[in-house]
Amino acid sequence: MPLYDESRMNKMRQDAIRRSQEMHSRAANFTKDYNRADYPATQSAPPVSKTSAGNLLSDITGSLDGDRLLIGALLLLMLKEGKDMRLILALGYILL
Repeated sequence: MPLYDESRMNKMRQDAIRRSQEMHSRAANFTKDYNRADYPATQSAPPVSKTSAGNLLSDITGSLDGDRLLIGALLLLMLKEGKDMRLILALGYILL
């Protein structure tokens, strides 16, 4: 004996299609409301005054991006802890 007969399966399919269409219409209404022009324009953040610590940090990091800075910090921690020298050398090679 089948768990669901053909009419029950068709009813479930139609219900799924109806819910899908309802979800799509809600999403379309949301994006339409979100993209309206009457939202206030975003203002740029006020300029941040650079302190001597900020200048020092930018001088130290130079043109390092976040990934290189993270690898460098990991490298320093591993050197301090005396970890595996091959791994430390590999991280140093990545920084090149």
